[in-house]
Amino acid sequence: MRVAITTTSAAADHKEVRKVQFTGRSTYVLSLPKKWIEEMRLHAGDQVTLVRENDNSLSIVPINNGHAESLAEATAVIASSDGESSLRRKVVSMYLAGYNIIHLKLKSGRINPILRDAVRDVARRNLVGTEMIADASDIITLQVLLSLPELSVNTAIRRMYLIASSMHRDAMTALLELNPELAREVIKSDDEVDRFSLYVLRNLVVATQNGRVLREMGLKNPSDCLSYRVAVKSIERVADHACGIAEMATKLKDKIPKETLQKIEKMSYLALTVLGNSVEALLRRDYQLADKTVDEVEGVHPLEEDALTFVERGRDPASLKLVLEDIRRTAEYASDIAEAALNETIEEVIEKSSASRR
Repeated sequence: MRVAITTTSAAADHKEVRKVQFTGRSTYVLSLPKKWIEEMRLHAGDQVTLVRENDNSLSIVPINNGHAESLAEATAVIASSDGESSLRRKVVSMYLAGYNIIHLKLKSGRINPILRDAVRDVARRNLVGTEMIADASDIITLQVLLSLPELSVNTAIRRMYLIASSMHRDAMTALLELNPELAREVIKSDDEVDRFSLYVLRNLVVATQNGRVLREMGLKNPSDCLSYRVAVKSIERVADHACGIAEMATKLKDKIPKETLQKIEKMSYLALTVLGNSVEALLRRDYQLADKTVDEVEGVHPLEEDALTFVERGRDPASLKLVLEDIRRTAEYASDIAEAALNETIEEVIEKSSASRR
């Protein structure tokens, strides 16, 4: 294949109209704008890969540039009056936007130790692969050291699911045994789920802007990012509801009657089952499993009504009603993930149906 560099009128910085030209007996030539070549740091003789996408568009991917990178760096100006929460939000937003190097610069004066500790804490607890690499009196610099392909989206989501489901089980055990130590461990685990959540969301943002990153992450289309975002936020909420159950375990004074506990555990078992099935349906792109899971989630409502009749006879019905709500919401978030999986795989079902009619 030969690549010729010629020039035609430009429509915009990121859009050009070019003619496909036929040369020789078996070669078509498409010219590329000189400005683009220079910006991509390509030279005559460099190799590129042509990718035919599912929507029949073509992508031209440089081979020798390594992995696609996210945005290089950004600086946020902060004021000495900024609070810890405001500063944390700035850092997280810049991380989610895909910046690799994050500068926090004070307008004037020195950064007080409280704000400095807040930055260090959010990097350690919430941002995967991020370290503080510079710490001066008026500027703090964070760098994201983990490159995008090192932890695939599927791996991160599965890890999130395993932590969240384990939190739910431990919270139920703490409720059964009235074990405050175990309940507090569940609550601590929520930070780990949040870390993976932010990491995946960051990568999804970058993937929507760069087709090469999308493929490196194992996704097919930019629309996949929407389904995975639903899954990430749903698993994050499942972990929050596990924390809710754990908090109730620290407040209850009397053990739950055996018959009531059996009803609650039955409801919990269903919630965990549909959660696991929904995540598998998404990651394995299994339309049938997703469809079945959505139907199974409906079974949580009669179980909740059955459990309520026993809860209302107990000594602390208000607290246990909140536990039932946490379990029901876990199942409903599983339904959200399953519906995302349906949206993700509907084209496969349509293709199979079309083929069967031929």
